[in-house]
Amino acid sequence: MIMEKMKIFLSSLMLISLGFLSCTDLLEEKVYSELLSNTAYETEADAETLIISVYAGLRGSDWGTYYEYDYLMVSESGTDTYGLDQWEAGNQPLEMGTYSNSYDFILNLWDGAYKVIGSANFAIDVLENMSVPDAVKTRYIAEARFLRGLAYYDLAFNFGDVILNLGESSGNLPLSPQAEVISQVLADLTFAAENLGGATSPGRASKGAALGLRAKTHLNAKNWSEAATDARAVMDLGEYALLSSVQEVFNVANKSASEWIFAVMSVQDGTGHESQIPWFSNLGSYMNGGWGRLALAPDFFNSFDMEDERRVLLPNGYQDGGLGQDDGKDIYYALPGTPEYEALVADGTVSVEDLNSIGTSKYMEGNDRYVYGNAAYYGVNYPILRFSDILLTRAEGLNETGDVNSAIALVNEVRARSNASPLGGLDQSTLRAAILTERGKEFFMEGQRRLDLIRSGKYIEIWKAARKLSTRVKILTILMTLKYIFQYLKRRLMPMTKLDSKIL
Repeated sequence: MIMEKMKIFLSSLMLISLGFLSCTDLLEEKVYSELLSNTAYETEADAETLIISVYAGLRGSDWGTYYEYDYLMVSESGTDTYGLDQWEAGNQPLEMGTYSNSYDFILNLWDGAYKVIGSANFAIDVLENMSVPDAVKTRYIAEARFLRGLAYYDLAFNFGDVILNLGESSGNLPLSPQAEVISQVLADLTFAAENLGGATSPGRASKGAALGLRAKTHLNAKNWSEAATDARAVMDLGEYALLSSVQEVFNVANKSASEWIFAVMSVQDGTGHESQIPWFSNLGSYMNGGWGRLALAPDFFNSFDMEDERRVLLPNGYQDGGLGQDDGKDIYYALPGTPEYEALVADGTVSVEDLNSIGTSKYMEGNDRYVYGNAAYYGVNYPILRFSDILLTRAEGLNETGDVNSAIALVNEVRARSNASPLGGLDQSTLRAAILTERGKEFFMEGQRRLDLIRSGKYIEIWKAARKLSTRVKILTILMTLKYIFQYLKRRLMPMTKLDSKIL
């Protein structure tokens, strides 16, 4: 009996042991494949997906960052063309020259550029090991290197010495001298120019975009002859031309037109790539719902000749975007002392309110400013490189190397398109100043001004002047705010006063 019980016990123990062994076998994972960077991307379609992810970084990793609008804020605020930020007038650090490296717009520019660089490095590493035709592989690597070159261009010329990482390390690296970073930008853009084809869309890198950005790199590095040569190479491609009207350039119907060389593009379908720039750049008085963070100085507005068509992109003397009224009269906005202001005051049938800064309609053209909607889907381009920039880049390079007459001819080509009077009788020094002025008028609110001023040696003096003016501007802002409060109360309380008088 005892022996029988012992057999049953041993048998049960053996079955339990086998059960444990069986469970262990079941828990052992059999790996059929692994999704790693060298296996996840195998086809040409995969390569396209990979490179699109690098382009996506230009929009930043958060709402409004990098080329969504942060770059515009850093590049335009506090310059000689900038007015008052309508959001925080008199307090905006970039405007007042009181910023530090912890200011969110600056951090977002730095962070956005390095995320593009990280994505480009990853794409290049993966592409180099993909089993796709060499021509396909080289083209996509050229696009990645163009985008990496663009990001390092932004970093080097805005910050100076920065971290140069070409994918060799994920750890902390020291700062590299600006000259070394610029050399890498030129190397990336040269590779791109040699391996990219003609333009297909302003939203994709091309030979012309690579040559154009290389020209701008030489320009800001003050390699004048090389800048002029590369700009000439873009012109000789025959792919780009000025549109007949500068207003047409920014109409969303023309966002793929021949003047656009490279841009961060957005759509109007309500679901695809968007842009926050229309919200950010348009004054609330002009566009129903605009924020007015990007504004231009009255003196800058007044520097335009009345015949200069670029003045049309600086709205003045316009009806309120929200179709507001004051005592039954339509509200209009205008800058005091301008012909538009005087005409409205003389009209008598409208209510006129003063502007203290001028907005731009560059990121509004082709859309209805009176309709409140999702302005992020206006379908605008963020302009990184236009053909007029190529003409003025070559003009500056030629002027600095002594060919003043050829430089004047190029500047006049840009001015003629806008019906501005031609320049003449200038020497190298006066033309240098004229080109800086012309660039301000052609590229206002396009993210160009800060680097133009740094290159000309004028940025620091303007920054110092902004700091000195900060107290005066704050006082002016308080006074203007009180005036607007009074005007608002007047509009709201006047009907009630009239109603009270009727009741009495």
